[in-house]
Amino acid sequence: MIVTGPIILNPLELAVLGLVCFYAVWRGRPEIPLAIYLSVSLWTRTVFVGPSAATWPLLAMIVLALIRYLHVVRQWSLLPQRLDATTRQIVPATDTWILPWMALWWGWALCVLFQFDLPNKMSIARPLILYIIVASLVMLIAIRDAAAARRFAIAYMLTSAYGLYAALRFIDVPLSYLLSDPGLSSLPYRNLGIREYNHFSHHLSIAFLLGLGLFLQTRRLWSMAAILTLALFCGYGIFLTGARQSLSGAGIAAALIFTWALTRQGKKPWRVPLAIAAIVIIVILIYQVAPHLVVREGESDLGESFNIFEDRGELWLIGWNYFLASPVWGWGFEQKLWSHNIFIGTLADQGLVGMSFLIGYLIWALRRLPAVWVQTPTDDRAVWRVVFFALFVFAVVHGQASGNTMSTAHLHWPLWAVWALSAGVVMIPTRKPLPLPARTRLRTVAAGAQR
Repeated sequence: MIVTGPIILNPLELAVLGLVCFYAVWRGRPEIPLAIYLSVSLWTRTVFVGPSAATWPLLAMIVLALIRYLHVVRQWSLLPQRLDATTRQIVPATDTWILPWMALWWGWALCVLFQFDLPNKMSIARPLILYIIVASLVMLIAIRDAAAARRFAIAYMLTSAYGLYAALRFIDVPLSYLLSDPGLSSLPYRNLGIREYNHFSHHLSIAFLLGLGLFLQTRRLWSMAAILTLALFCGYGIFLTGARQSLSGAGIAAALIFTWALTRQGKKPWRVPLAIAAIVIIVILIYQVAPHLVVREGESDLGESFNIFEDRGELWLIGWNYFLASPVWGWGFEQKLWSHNIFIGTLADQGLVGMSFLIGYLIWALRRLPAVWVQTPTDDRAVWRVVFFALFVFAVVHGQASGNTMSTAHLHWPLWAVWALSAGVVMIPTRKPLPLPARTRLRTVAAGAQR
């Protein structure tokens, strides 16, 4: 049973949102309304703030907070002589070629979109402009230190947890009901009554991964317990949606974060086993009391439940045939529903030109890895570089079974945060020079002495 309709915030919710946005603008914290904005965009139901959809008031708050940020918090000037330690440059010094590259790619996507007869062009233009371009640029400007990353993560996780609560409230399920029926098996709703349940699961997966980053960095015991509880609540929500693509993607991305944390020196090693144990216990409990959330109807075992490629071969073949019919510029997103794969979809929608842009973007993403994995015990931004990169990995994994490069915002904005957080990272060479034979060393020293 699918339940549609908007979410209308009540006066208390409006007051809380207004206070949070006022604080963000007053202190110049654009990452806070940006996190709320990105999370709400994946709730799949229009959220109304008074008479207006939440998109526009939140976008206005982002712009106002960004102006305040650039004017007071992090003063910036276009004049080169003023780009010193006080007025730091906006763009990191390395790999700046990505700016014109992405401008050309986004421009190409819009060009082919409006040259073909896709009935609902805003299904591509809206996320591309409002959630990919805007979010990427704000992340690049605002996420420059660990404090900003933490504020973004906290705001996103709280918003997503509330989004799950709102989805349950929308189908008249109080939180107390989950204790007696955690799988909602006695209700007529499937996938929380959400039509685009895969999209809804994305913001819960992102919140879960951001929660792991907060858990690894927080210091107080009570905040660790609260963060882990919220992260697990969002993870439980992924099971309620039944989105196995998100379950697989979030699992792989979490494994990346845990692997990184276990290889770091100076980090508290007990946090990772504690988090893994909590996740395993929750998954086992869910499987015991609500096995249909893990193994869906018609599936035989866990392997089939987490096989994101099942029933995708025929769809990929359709997308491939569309690419062969128009290999240079594709079909302008006219057939975007068929491919169910970001690579085949790019070929079918944008042709070889769009695929060339995607390959360049992936090369730029791989060039972020050294800064992500480098051992920097004195840099508290390190955990956030790997967490944001894990969000990109999550998008790539679930994108093998669904999604589109121009509508999956979290394929883009996390990497711009990684790029911003990598500014000033010193890369220590891992290879030592090859040892020379003793006789050769003596000759080298002698030659140097004669000079």
